[in-house]
Amino acid sequence: MKKLKNIEGIIWDLDDTLYSVTEGLHESMRNSAAQTVIDLGHPITFEDALRLAEESQEVHRLTFKMLIDKFDIEHKDLHLPFHAGMDHNVITPCPDLPTIFEQNPHIKHTLMTHASREWGMRMLDHLGIADFFDPKAVFGLEDMDFEKKETSDRAAKTCLSAIGVNAENAAFAEDRDWNLTIPHQMGLTTILIDHPSQPTELLPHVDYRFKNAGDFLNAISSGQALKTA
Repeated sequence: MKKLKNIEGIIWDLDDTLYSVTEGLHESMRNSAAQTVIDLGHPITFEDALRLAEESQEVHRLTFKMLIDKFDIEHKDLHLPFHAGMDHNVITPCPDLPTIFEQNPHIKHTLMTHASREWGMRMLDHLGIADFFDPKAVFGLEDMDFEKKETSDRAAKTCLSAIGVNAENAAFAEDRDWNLTIPHQMGLTTILIDHPSQPTELLPHVDYRFKNAGDFLNAISSGQALKTA
């Protein structure tokens, strides 16, 4: 098994990895989705747009899908204004997270989120851990020309280059196991952060599983990482 003590760099996901998405954030997402569609000039009231966003989130687990289908909207047109309209203050930061990051000063950190880079920067600051990330090593989906982590190695390669760490000395931390398939093939240590959507068994492309980001970093500090299901 790969050793966590060899980790020199970590590629982090954001939502449900560095913090837990709450109903308050889901509500903010629905409100922002509705307003964004109106701001783009589509003929719909805020109330009707909000209703579609709520239904889309419930049925498809995607806030925008039904609005995109209704008006034939390009995802790229929604991406930046949608995330700009979301409220980061609905998330309560973990007060211990900055201290836990400090315990591993040798590790370089990079962020790759399917949200926007602006949202990523804003959330890192809100969580109190922005100082551990070089701004040049924070990436949103738009920086990858909308190539997603589950289908492209572009994100992993870009992040590794940004922090100057080889794949064999890097970890990739995610809350969705399918985003870990390509990093595993590239030789990174793959870390699954617990999420209700994920299977209970540890899949072959997942090296370690942890309850949250803090537990993962504490395992590196203590050298007591276990392969847990």
